[in-house]
Amino acid sequence: MNTPRIMLVAGEASGDQHAADLVRELRSRVPEAICFGLGGEMMASSGVEVVYNLVSHAVIGFAEAVRKLGDFFKILQVAGNLLQQRHPDVLVLTDLPDLNFRIAAKAKALGIPVVYYISPQVWAWRRGRVKTLKRLVDKMIVIFPFEEPIYQKAGVPVAFVGHPLLDIVKTESDPNQTRHRFLNGSAGPLIALVPGSRSQEIETMLPIMLQAGLNLRRKFNRIRFFLPLAKTVSRRRVETILAESGLAVEIVTKEPYAARAAADLAIVSSGTATLETAILGIPMLIGYRMHVLSYILARIFVKLPYFGLANLVAGEKIAPEFLQNDFNSRTVAEAACRLLTDSQAAENQRRSWIRVRERLGGAGAAGRAAEEVLKFVRKEH
Repeated sequence: MNTPRIMLVAGEASGDQHAADLVRELRSRVPEAICFGLGGEMMASSGVEVVYNLVSHAVIGFAEAVRKLGDFFKILQVAGNLLQQRHPDVLVLTDLPDLNFRIAAKAKALGIPVVYYISPQVWAWRRGRVKTLKRLVDKMIVIFPFEEPIYQKAGVPVAFVGHPLLDIVKTESDPNQTRHRFLNGSAGPLIALVPGSRSQEIETMLPIMLQAGLNLRRKFNRIRFFLPLAKTVSRRRVETILAESGLAVEIVTKEPYAARAAADLAIVSSGTATLETAILGIPMLIGYRMHVLSYILARIFVKLPYFGLANLVAGEKIAPEFLQNDFNSRTVAEAACRLLTDSQAAENQRRSWIRVRERLGGAGAAGRAAEEVLKFVRKEH
């Protein structure tokens, strides 16, 4: 086998992480593999030659994306040039459907096999995209159990490998020691604020969480708060928002999972963070706000009973959800107060998160995904 050339495209913090872990598994099997593409710092740290940093250009929703159309076409051009000039053995795409579908089309025109790792959310909206994927993709690698039958029914080659978060979300140290350090003799409770990994989420979600925290402080005078800081957001900006709020919140940059596992409750922005919190077994409430135009479009096109990923995997609303105007300091504080004072409700959540872990599959998802990718390098597909 000649030296494999693998091109990858991933954007946003979670996609960057999953692609990086995939590359490590690929290299553990084929150390000489040459990996290049578009991604972020985590991909670069795994040995990928990152030609364009997509993570720094991540946006939320349609209205926000319109403002960055110039970047969009520039990214397409960069990707097209890479495909033509370096002609990889396989192209691995991660999430980002609006961009990746176009990159996939360029690859197919050049006869380059396309593997899609981390499926677009066709189960949420625009199910017609499955037909597009059937035309553009040689293999779907999916991480949710409910995704596999969707592609099987449509005749798209698919493999369910389990969720990679099961390998990522592990407590770095004893959560009890972390809890003791946070509380420093206080009775608690201890609350994790998890506003998201994008700058837009920090601006939109964090002030509401902080105001809810001020409301909770009136009811629990020994309450403590902390915020696990995503690497993709500005610490200086977060510190400014915290200072303006008047609420004491400790910023956590080390051992974020041990910190969250020490919490009595997490207030979480909808997205991957809800699954992380469920894997850690922590009671939570989920909220989200977006640009009003994006929200209107979501109401029209998204047909889901719940918007929190943890609840979707559970198949029922385990964690309370608050969307758009319902996500405000009053409703969040009231829901948090109920979970902090009703021990049975909190325990019910913890038990439900055990079932969610089981449904996400076993450890080793990235390794199984690497084997699927290497089939195209070895021409075994």
